[in-house]
Amino acid sequence: MRSIPPTAVPPALAAGLIAAAPAAADAKPAPHARASGAPTIVLTYPSVVQVRINRAERALERATKRIENGDVAKAALSLKVVRRQTAAAWRGAKYVIRTTPPPVPPEDLRVRASQDDPVGPTYASPAETGFAVLSLQHDVATSVVQLIDGSHGTGLKALSTTLYLTLDRRDRAIQDIKALAPPLPPEEDLAAKRLRARASQDEEAPVGFETVMPNTIGQFDDETQAIEATKSDATDLTAGGRRLLNAAGIQIAATKNTVNTIWPPVVPED
Repeated sequence: MRSIPPTAVPPALAAGLIAAAPAAADAKPAPHARASGAPTIVLTYPSVVQVRINRAERALERATKRIENGDVAKAALSLKVVRRQTAAAWRGAKYVIRTTPPPVPPEDLRVRASQDDPVGPTYASPAETGFAVLSLQHDVATSVVQLIDGSHGTGLKALSTTLYLTLDRRDRAIQDIKALAPPLPPEEDLAAKRLRARASQDEEAPVGFETVMPNTIGQFDDETQAIEATKSDATDLTAGGRRLLNAAGIQIAATKNTVNTIWPPVVPED
């Protein structure tokens, strides 16, 4: 059974789609998973993306531990790895989006499923693959924001570079998706498609960008909350750190507006 990720997506440590959807940013998702009220389906992502996501996440964990231990020089090296691997993950996703052939029609999928036994792994669609990298960028952004408290000098510079590059690359990734993704269906067809998917009636339909991109709104809101909480409650936030957070908040708000404009949310009719 194939289902659509819910509308609000909280942080994704393993950059996977979430298995269930409470309000945005309330709970950690199951990594690399998708569900529809039935047993969770674990997605298989292209290795050209998955390997880079794994490397970026491990480097981010190392950087966090090193900052907590006061080893700023080694933390800066780990953050450089985070930037490099996150950029490589998007290059891989962009290649997948650009080169994957059109999806097989649902009726052909049903015939194939009836003929093939056993059923193999569930492969992520190009949209789900792109969303995995957007979730990695979200994870990097929220982690860096909360490391800014207490950072200064070399450490703050490395965090600033990582945050700005991550937000800039995400903006470019969104423009890549706009250019490469298939055109959106008419508004009435788009609304019907999303509602059918949420009701798990369109089980075999591939997940597209018109469905996954509104999920980023919950990520932007979570990042904004992390920024505002850090500015409000941080005990060792420098003036430079506050300027960094203010600038990041403005950019995130602009990115959210862009996504809402290109992939507007659909409100179910009463």
